[in-house]
Amino acid sequence: MASMKQKDSSTAPRRRRVSEAIEIAKDYQTDVYWQGEVVWRYSDWKKQSRASRELVAAV
Repeated sequence: MASMKQKDSSTAPRRRRVSEAIEIAKDYQTDVYWQGEVVWRYSDWKKQSRASRELVAAV
Protein backbone atom coordinates (compact mmCIF):
# COMPACT_ATOMS: atom_id res chain seq x y z
CA MET A 1 0.00 0.00 0.00
CA ALA A 2 2.85 2.41 0.75
CA SER A 3 4.22 1.99 -2.75
CA MET A 4 0.87 3.04 -4.25
CA LYS A 5 0.86 6.20 -2.18
CA GLN A 6 4.38 7.03 -3.33
CA LYS A 7 3.38 6.46 -6.93
CA ASP A 8 0.30 8.68 -6.58
CA SER A 9 2.27 11.49 -4.96
CA SER A 10 4.95 11.35 -7.66
CA THR A 11 2.39 11.63 -10.47
CA ALA A 12 0.60 14.64 -8.97
CA PRO A 13 3.23 17.18 -10.12
CA ARG A 14 3.24 15.58 -13.59
CA ARG A 15 -0.54 15.84 -13.84
CA ARG A 16 -0.46 19.47 -12.75
CA ARG A 17 2.22 20.35 -15.30
CA VAL A 18 0.42 18.49 -18.08
CA SER A 19 -2.86 20.23 -17.17
CA GLU A 20 -1.14 23.61 -17.32
CA ALA A 21 0.46 22.70 -20.64
CA ILE A 22 -2.93 21.66 -22.04
CA GLU A 23 -4.45 25.03 -21.22
CA ILE A 24 -1.58 26.77 -23.02
CA ALA A 25 -1.76 24.32 -25.94
CA LYS A 26 -5.42 25.19 -26.51
CA ASP A 27 -4.42 28.82 -27.15
CA TYR A 28 -1.60 27.82 -29.48
CA GLN A 29 -3.58 24.98 -31.11
CA THR A 30 -0.84 22.44 -30.61
CA ASP A 31 -0.31 19.02 -29.03
CA VAL A 32 1.26 18.38 -25.61
CA TYR A 33 4.26 16.09 -25.31
CA TRP A 34 5.70 14.50 -22.18
CA GLN A 35 9.08 12.80 -22.40
CA GLY A 36 8.83 12.56 -26.18
CA GLU A 37 5.30 11.13 -26.29
CA VAL A 38 2.05 12.88 -27.20
CA VAL A 39 -0.12 12.97 -24.07
CA TRP A 40 -2.83 15.29 -25.42
CA ARG A 41 -3.86 16.14 -28.97
CA TYR A 42 -5.40 19.46 -29.91
CA SER A 43 -7.23 17.89 -32.85
CA ASP A 44 -8.94 15.36 -30.56
CA TRP A 45 -10.00 18.11 -28.15
CA LYS A 46 -11.28 20.25 -31.02
CA LYS A 47 -13.42 17.38 -32.36
CA GLN A 48 -14.77 16.63 -28.89
CA SER A 49 -15.58 20.23 -28.09
CA ARG A 50 -17.25 20.70 -31.48
CA ALA A 51 -19.38 17.59 -30.93
CA SER A 52 -20.37 18.87 -27.47
CA ARG A 53 -21.43 22.23 -28.90
CA GLU A 54 -23.47 20.52 -31.62
CA LEU A 55 -25.18 18.31 -29.07
CA VAL A 56 -26.12 21.30 -26.92
CA ALA A 57 -27.44 23.18 -29.97
CA ALA A 58 -29.60 20.20 -30.95
CA VAL A 59 -31.34 20.13 -27.56
